[in-house]
Amino acid sequence: MATLSELVSALRSEETAPLLDAVVSDLDRRSEERIAAQEEWRRLKLLSRKEQKEALEKQGELLRRRAEAHLRGSFGFTSDDLVKFGIQPRKSGPHGPRKPAPAVTAAPAVK
Repeated sequence: MATLSELVSALRSEETAPLLDAVVSDLDRRSEERIAAQEEWRRLKLLSRKEQKEALEKQGELLRRRAEAHLRGSFGFTSDDLVKFGIQPRKSGPHGPRKPAPAVTAAPAVK
């Protein structure tokens, strides 16, 4: 059985009667429609996979945050044990060295 493209090629290569010209043009049109439909189907399938991937990533991020919250609640927000699980503990104490207070100088007396 000949494929559509082989049939179209055979009809074009021979000297066709005017009756076959309509058939050849109809086959061309249908062939182009089929190709366009296949491309659209592939695009929609790819879009669907992208949406599925994004949904899975969102669920994974939600589970990671829940696990992190549970570990922080169990060990404490500043515990160094959190590092074992890949979680950065919250800093404890001041966030840097204290700056000395500026010296208070007496204002000069105004006369």
